[in-house]
Amino acid sequence: MNLLLLGEIESSFVEIAPTHLTLHGAHVHPWLEERTYSLLELREVLLDRATPNPVRDALWRHTVRAARRSQEWMVGALGLAMPMLRGCARRASRGLGQDSTQIIEAELVAFTIRQIRITTLDHGALGYYLLCRVRRAALGERKRALVAAAQRGWGSAEATDLEDAPEATRSCEPVLEAAVRAGTLTTAEAELIARTRLEKVSLVALSTETGVAYKTLAKRRQRAETRLAAALNAAPGQTSSSSSLVASVPVSPGYRHRFSEVAQPKASKTPWPLAS
Repeated sequence: MNLLLLGEIESSFVEIAPTHLTLHGAHVHPWLEERTYSLLELREVLLDRATPNPVRDALWRHTVRAARRSQEWMVGALGLAMPMLRGCARRASRGLGQDSTQIIEAELVAFTIRQIRITTLDHGALGYYLLCRVRRAALGERKRALVAAAQRGWGSAEATDLEDAPEATRSCEPVLEAAVRAGTLTTAEAELIARTRLEKVSLVALSTETGVAYKTLAKRRQRAETRLAAALNAAPGQTSSSSSLVASVPVSPGYRHRFSEVAQPKASKTPWPLAS
């Protein structure tokens, strides 16, 4: 059976990473050990919740710089991005046929390569910045695939649940990006909020997908949303050891209002419920 494009890229990445895609830890960031890492190993470091955001940014910058000079390192950059690519492609392809899935994967890979070539390297939270754009592109490809399916006279009821997601995602992602850059949220926390609040994925479904206990996800989200709400609502003059999101990274009032509309219950001002 032929692998889909993402599977082919992953196979190439796993094959060449130990010998051709290596970085010395101390050259990337002092937090890493004084030894040589393969990019495959560094991907695990990137996915580890304990890894500080500055280390993630440094790793992405090194990889993206190299990818702009070398085809092998472009495979490395795509391999580093594979968890986000697979997640976005899987959600965008849900309920669609294999032909549509192949088209979506090809378009996402092409889009990611373009982003790797043009993204500003001094952008804070670089990995999450890329994720937001890949997710948005995936939702756009899904919408086009649904239109094409309707024109061919077939479709799936399951394949209609994300049609309203691009607008919410486009409007609210700047708030989450700013929160990650400011250190208010980790990349994983921002992704958890985006998946469950903006894309309307239930915590039950996310628990099944990730293997993380439902209650653990609920508690993580509650803590993250509490910090985010405090940062967004902080008075402009407040500057403490945990300075406000608004003070550290400017976010337009319109984006903050739109985020509140999507993420908070409209019926009351009580905190978000633990579960959804």
